[in-house]
Amino acid sequence: MKLKHLVIFGVIFLILVAAIVLKSQQKPAELASEEYHSLNLSFDADKVTEVVIGKGSNPKIVEIKKSESGEWTLPTFFNARADEKKIQKLFKAIADAKGELRANDKTLLSGFGLEDNAAYRFSMLDASGKPVFELLLGTKKPRYNAVFLKQKDSDKVFYADSDLFSQIGIYEDPEKESPENSYWASLILAKPNADTIDELTIERFEEGKSTNSVHVRRETDPNDLSKKWWRYVSPEVPFSPDASKIKQFFKVFETHPATKALDPKAQDFGFSKPKWQMKLHQENGEEVVITAGAEDPATKGTFIQVSDEPVVFLFPKYYLNSVDVDDSHFFGADPLGAGAETTEKIFIHAPSGEVSISPKTDKREVVTRYMNNLKSLSVSKLVFDPSIKINLKSGQLNWIEIKKEGAPETIFLDVEGTPIEEGGKEHLAQKRDGTLPFVISGNTFNSLFQNIEPLKPETSA
Repeated sequence: MKLKHLVIFGVIFLILVAAIVLKSQQKPAELASEEYHSLNLSFDADKVTEVVIGKGSNPKIVEIKKSESGEWTLPTFFNARADEKKIQKLFKAIADAKGELRANDKTLLSGFGLEDNAAYRFSMLDASGKPVFELLLGTKKPRYNAVFLKQKDSDKVFYADSDLFSQIGIYEDPEKESPENSYWASLILAKPNADTIDELTIERFEEGKSTNSVHVRRETDPNDLSKKWWRYVSPEVPFSPDASKIKQFFKVFETHPATKALDPKAQDFGFSKPKWQMKLHQENGEEVVITAGAEDPATKGTFIQVSDEPVVFLFPKYYLNSVDVDDSHFFGADPLGAGAETTEKIFIHAPSGEVSISPKTDKREVVTRYMNNLKSLSVSKLVFDPSIKINLKSGQLNWIEIKKEGAPETIFLDVEGTPIEEGGKEHLAQKRDGTLPFVISGNTFNSLFQNIEPLKPETSA
């Protein structure tokens, strides 16, 4: 091969190597980072008292209005309460939108799904009904989390790197879907004022029978007429309530929302035969009633009706379980009062033996640990079935006696050594004062009765 040919091949080889190196250093177009600028879609959200959302030939599918008191409601959905957080998130998403200009020609609007008979339309109105801001979204999405949009009376089409569709409850194909009123409904069942509630009742219904699982009332403290205190209405409840736990319970619905708001006439939701009901009575005489109806076969949730709400809610099963409590849910710390200064002596009996301790004078670590366990006694639930009783002759009975200074009577707690259910880990317990029996966990039982031998006083050799 001639030298000239070798030189030509060498030059070609170098050009190919350079091309490959250059190509490897370039980012694919789809991976290249893009920087967008603000689309300047801000508006004075404080002036907006009405939001209207439509699509195509239907200009008003969703209407959300703000009352003089500041509450947002849905006239297009039975005047149900609206979720203000979703409204504010939409306002912010519009104001924060970034992107770039893609077209400025009326004849091209259909290519973006922005013609009047197809586009989604947002109208923000003031108290007089005048537009504060109006925006159109195209039904053709450039990609999953982006939109084409334009302002009303403008032919400028912008690409916005913002998932505005998800802010209005559209998660699939915008061309096939439409705005739903239920998306905007507040899913908070109730927002009672904890400071004005003076009575709480929870009633369970089963096989035609009802049981009051909770009944607490706030009344004037007989020892201080300037104060009020919470007490159990039933004298059969074994311990006293903790007012802070009751007050905290009134906030439970703020963190336990429903999954959906439903048309109250869509079907029979089972409210004629409820399985559970809560009543929140307020000082002014008003009452909020929350009723659980049938179970939804698809989700295993429960249909809920609230007395002052026009819609039906679908409430998750695990949330209902968290509010379907009994009076024991509000027991305070150290329900037996074992840690009181007046506690003089504690007797513990187990089938394996007996022991007594004097917590005021016996400062051994084992005694301190036992007292902490006793003060931490936790009740899983009350037992309302009168056929379930402590078997005093089982041969497996455990008991604790708490003797207090200056008190003629002692506190007795009996606990079955055999679990309630075969193979189970819960034990039946009851005070010897005629109050309701209750359930404690296996761990609690073990901490009180499993190994009491080390509690015996140390003896000198």
